[in-house]
Amino acid sequence: MKTIAFTLSGTCLVPDGSTPVEGFANHVRLPGGQLISIQPVIEMASGADADDHRDISYDEAVALDIYLECEDRNIELHEERG
Repeated sequence: MKTIAFTLSGTCLVPDGSTPVEGFANHVRLPGGQLISIQPVIEMASGADADDHRDISYDEAVALDIYLECEDRNIELHEERG
């Protein structure tokens, strides 16, 4: 089995009034009360040029002998200035 090290970083625009959820480093409560969770996922396709991309579940990944371990999660909300 091989190990692939990776780093994910980025931004996600959310509506004004969104707030981080206390105690959850990757959850945001939207103004309407819904929760979103920003997660890395494993996407699979039948080939490099295929148009059948889909996220696979944890159980599907394990069945393929794939194990995703996230070491760090952090969300900071910043006000947009424009």
